[in-house]
Amino acid sequence: MTASRRHDPIVTLTTDFGLRDPFVASMKAVILSIEKRARLVDLSHEMPPHRVLPAAWFLREACPWFPAGTIHVAVVDPGVGGPRRPLVAKAGGQLYVGPDNGIFSLVFQKAPLEGAWQISDPKYLLPKISRTFHGRDLFAPAAAHLARGLPPSVFGPEILDPTTLEIPGPTVCPDRLAGEVVWVDRFGNCATNLEEAQVSRWAAGEPFTIRAASRKIRGVSESYASVPAGRLLAIFNSSGLLEIACNQASAHEALGLKEGDPVVLERVRNPRSKGKS
Repeated sequence: MTASRRHDPIVTLTTDFGLRDPFVASMKAVILSIEKRARLVDLSHEMPPHRVLPAAWFLREACPWFPAGTIHVAVVDPGVGGPRRPLVAKAGGQLYVGPDNGIFSLVFQKAPLEGAWQISDPKYLLPKISRTFHGRDLFAPAAAHLARGLPPSVFGPEILDPTTLEIPGPTVCPDRLAGEVVWVDRFGNCATNLEEAQVSRWAAGEPFTIRAASRKIRGVSESYASVPAGRLLAIFNSSGLLEIACNQASAHEALGLKEGDPVVLERVRNPRSKGKS
C-alpha cells in the first residue's frame, strides 16, 4: 500500500525503560531509520516498572493536549512475549501504539475509541522479533510506518475487544465520600480519583474534612500558598482532581501516602445537634 506522506509527523514515547540502558535509543533509531522526518518527543521513561495503571493515568493526562495526527507509543509491558496482543488504535484523531494490556484504556475514556487493530503483518515489523523487546521490534517500526502515512488498518485484523483496566472508583455515601490516591508526582503531591465536580455535588455547599493517613484537613485550599510553607493542604489540581499536598514540601514523605491509599471526605456536623432525636 502506498503511504500518504505526512508533514513532520510527531511520535511520542512513554516507557518504563529509564535512560541508562540502550532501550529508548534503540527504539528511536528504528523509527528514524524508517521515517527520518519523524519528530520524536519523550513524554516519560520513568513510569513505575511493570505497572500499567500509573502509565495509563499519565497518558490520559498528557496525550489529549497533542495535535491531531500525533502517534503515541507507550511500552509498559510486563506481558511481553506472552499472549497479549500488540495493537494500534485510533481515538480523538490521534494514534496509539503499544501492548493491548489496558495502557490506553483511560485515554479512551476521554477520546472515544474509533478503532483498534492487531499489529501482525510482518511487512511492517523488524525481520526478527525478540521475545523480550517488542518496543524496538514491533511498536517502533509500526509507529514509523504510521508516521509515513500508512492507515492503521493495514497492520492486521481489527480488535473489537481491547483490554480495559479495572479503574478504582470512589464510594459515595450521604456523609462520606471515599476515594484513593492514583498518582504521586515528583513534588510528592498525591492526586486522587475524586473529581472536582463530583466533590462539589456531594458537598452541596456544606463544610467537610479530608482524612488522609492519620491527618485531617479542613476543606479545600485555593492555592498552595494559602497555607504556610510545610503545611498540609488539599487542592484541586490542574486535571481537576483532588490532591493532597504540602506547600513547598512533600505530602508523600510527610504522610507516607502512596498509590492506592484511601482519602476520605467526611461532612462536618453541627456539634449542637448531638443528642437530639
